[in-house]
Amino acid sequence: MTTEEFWNKYINENILEIFDVTCDFFAKELPQEFIDNYDVGEVILETRGHHETAKNFDNVIKFTEILQNNHPQLYKEYFQYFNDFLIDYHCFRQDSLNVRKAFTLFIENPLHDYDKYLLGFKKILFYQQSELIEKAILKNFSAVNESDDLMGSAEYDLAICMFYILLQEIYEKNDNTLNRTAFSSKLSGYNFEFEDNFLSSLETGLLKPLLDADELKDLFKNDKESAIIIIQGYFLRYMYKKGFTFYLSGKIWDKMLNFWQENNSSKKTTDTYFNVKTGLFEKYLAGFSSNMFLDNKSEMIAILWGSVYIYDFFHKRNIISEEIFLDFVQTTKELKGKIIGQYTPDLWNSNFIHSWKKPDCISETEFLEENKIFKKSITFKYQKFSRLRSNISEELSKIGELSHFIIEGGKSDLQRDDTNLLENLFNSPVNEIGEFDNHNNTYEPIKAEKKVGRNEPCPCGSGKKYKKCCGQK
Repeated sequence: MTTEEFWNKYINENILEIFDVTCDFFAKELPQEFIDNYDVGEVILETRGHHETAKNFDNVIKFTEILQNNHPQLYKEYFQYFNDFLIDYHCFRQDSLNVRKAFTLFIENPLHDYDKYLLGFKKILFYQQSELIEKAILKNFSAVNESDDLMGSAEYDLAICMFYILLQEIYEKNDNTLNRTAFSSKLSGYNFEFEDNFLSSLETGLLKPLLDADELKDLFKNDKESAIIIIQGYFLRYMYKKGFTFYLSGKIWDKMLNFWQENNSSKKTTDTYFNVKTGLFEKYLAGFSSNMFLDNKSEMIAILWGSVYIYDFFHKRNIISEEIFLDFVQTTKELKGKIIGQYTPDLWNSNFIHSWKKPDCISETEFLEENKIFKKSITFKYQKFSRLRSNISEELSKIGELSHFIIEGGKSDLQRDDTNLLENLFNSPVNEIGEFDNHNNTYEPIKAEKKVGRNEPCPCGSGKKYKKCCGQK
């Protein structure tokens, strides 16, 4: 097939229907005319993007392998758009070998696309791929830390993960004292500096016998900062017994700590400080998934589902009252339902939450039925929840109160309300066939598809390239 013949098919025919033609064309040496005069990257990214969005995952993998085997240099140029999917896909299938293979190019080229690198790094963190995480930190921290091209504290995600890795090593030695000099020295290369009060509280929380609830509450009133560090140490120990690495439970704790500090920093008691208002928590979570270009929804899910373990711990240790605990459980149930109903087709790539041991306050039935929904979602096409609902009707009938919130979250034509941020993360309402729907001032929220580059299909569903659609705005 000549370049012109292929290009005419690519331009004029359905990209999903010419997959075999595309594979045959790329399985051979690409004509120099095609490389010189046509947008090769556009064809590669649109082929991958359309088939991933259509959930033709076997086709995505087949096309990936063709590029890897026949055009390795070309693949290396665009690998981040393929390997981010491969990390999701193989994590879901619990295929650690292929997860390592998929993340290897990121480790070898951390600055090629650091945003995509971090998304992959967080995903393997949530799946607790410890060996791979430590390898990435050791190989990539210096390059990231010294880069002039990255903004802000780009190295922080790697540094804080190493902090928790070393903290777990200390805990596992089963000593009752912290070698502060050695600990500080090991982490100085990761831009950490510690004050004595912090290290003292860290030692108490991690290595000393537990204080009782009344002692903790009294300490909280008099020295909140120290009390929070000690409570965190207790939480890390609690989660370790449940099979959680320190870097995972530390990640969850740190994100919740940011929320408490933003909203409750002046509160004087544990009940008032750790109290969570549903609207504020929803707004905080929505911030993790509001980027048009990067799908960070998995972090939002990790924080929401992970926060339940923190409040389980608080409740067992009598750090908060029964009322505050039950209110929080209800809040999380409501927000979980919204996310499950709103993003049903995307749930599969956040199913790490069901590789974690079940929280004590969640029933076995709810945990199992929710897991079934997440697993099934890998086959669900992007369409209204009203059409997907029948696919999970059995799970909804067994899952309990959560089913009500899932159905509410998945309702179509929701009234736009800026307070319901999980339902309004994107601003371009489209209906199932990709047309804008302004009927009676209601809208169909966009399902959060995988975000793609400027040459890939526009996430608004128009069928155009992003650069020729919303990318022009």
